[in-house]
Amino acid sequence: MFLVAYKIHDGEHEYHEYSWYAMGTRSDYDAGVIKDKILIEEVYGGEVEQEEGTNKYFSKDWDTFIQVYSVQDITPKELDVLDKFGVVYK
Repeated sequence: MFLVAYKIHDGEHEYHEYSWYAMGTRSDYDAGVIKDKILIEEVYGGEVEQEEGTNKYFSKDWDTFIQVYSVQDITPKELDVLDKFGVVYK
């Protein structure tokens, strides 16, 4: 189980959003089994295009840049806390 933090660049605004996945681990992500593009498309929908030379992706649907900021393993108990405080929803 792992938590993904996304960094969103929307014009002059920059903020973070989060999602979690029950299958896979940070090790899978680090090994390249899980790709940034797939993580972004699953959460934000539509196709995204990678900005050349960066790990940022442009979403035409959202008219914004999105990147995977961090990936961390989490436990079910940690997920419960994140859900309790409205960071992610189960």
